[in-house]
Amino acid sequence: MPWGKIKEAFAHGLLSHELLKKVGKLGVNIDLFYLVSEGNFSCSQQWLDSFQDYTLCVLHRDDMELIAADHPWDNLDGLRARIDKGHICIGLKYEDDIVAFTWADLEECSHEPLRFAMADNEAYLYDAFTMPRFRGKGLAPYMRYQSYQHLRSIGRDHYYSISQYFNTSSIQFKQKLNAGFDKLYLSVARKSGKPHTFQLRNTAR
Repeated sequence: MPWGKIKEAFAHGLLSHELLKKVGKLGVNIDLFYLVSEGNFSCSQQWLDSFQDYTLCVLHRDDMELIAADHPWDNLDGLRARIDKGHICIGLKYEDDIVAFTWADLEECSHEPLRFAMADNEAYLYDAFTMPRFRGKGLAPYMRYQSYQHLRSIGRDHYYSISQYFNTSSIQFKQKLNAGFDKLYLSVARKSGKPHTFQLRNTAR
């Protein structure tokens, strides 16, 4: 199938996650993702009160040992390297335990197929994670809200993130925060090659 036809099929939702995996086995990496715009969210005091047992924390280099064993995407050295680059790790604690965390990059959106610099009031949010035994409690939106609050305190009031097109859980928790899924992208790359990225949809007003 020509690349133009593949692009058109993605734009109309005709290719499935299973087909993506099959293409990947042939040595071609295809990434279908949203660039998500966040920060336009307000909540009730009642909603906030339902999480009163959880507290916001900012994790530092020495804290990385506390999350490295559970972190699904990086090891201890990699997590410390993020801190050394100036990335911010924002977490939630229940009593003395870290139960959820996410990362913020103040310099750029570092998603390989769509890298771009952040403005002075922007931040790129990535790698949101909730510890397995605390899932199902609605912590992901609350942690995100608290991340907004912390970032606003340092002058960052507009946020970007990436959600994979087929990652339902990522999309659903961001929808609860009134996030915008206006821009849909398709990236195609041969293994170890540079990705070629196409914008399929832009409904931003």
